[in-house]
Amino acid sequence: MPIFSSSKPGSTDRKNNELPPHRHSPSPSPPPTADIPPFIPQDSAEGERILKERFRKFWMASLAEGFKDDLEEIRKEPNLGPSRLALLIESLASGAEVFSSSSTSGGVNEMEVVLDQLS
Repeated sequence: MPIFSSSKPGSTDRKNNELPPHRHSPSPSPPPTADIPPFIPQDSAEGERILKERFRKFWMASLAEGFKDDLEEIRKEPNLGPSRLALLIESLASGAEVFSSSSTSGGVNEMEVVLDQLS
């Protein structure tokens, strides 16, 4: 004999204090309703300047992390004055200019590829 009885739709008789199994049915996420504009405007001088600056910061941080022991030794050099330090920094930063920042003629915007992978 059931302990509880109900005639409401969706409810079941509970026998011996057993609850009906709970079913989880995850619903899929709705598709996006609008295109999200890129963070950096395409085809503009300002957008390219911002992209180059972001990439330069990434490049310098990567160099500092990858060569921290070597840079520490260079820092200890007695003849490393402000002008030589500035030259070293600009020389290291110039390595970022090897990468392309525009995708003209079907090329790949290498800076965007690297920065997008970090996001």
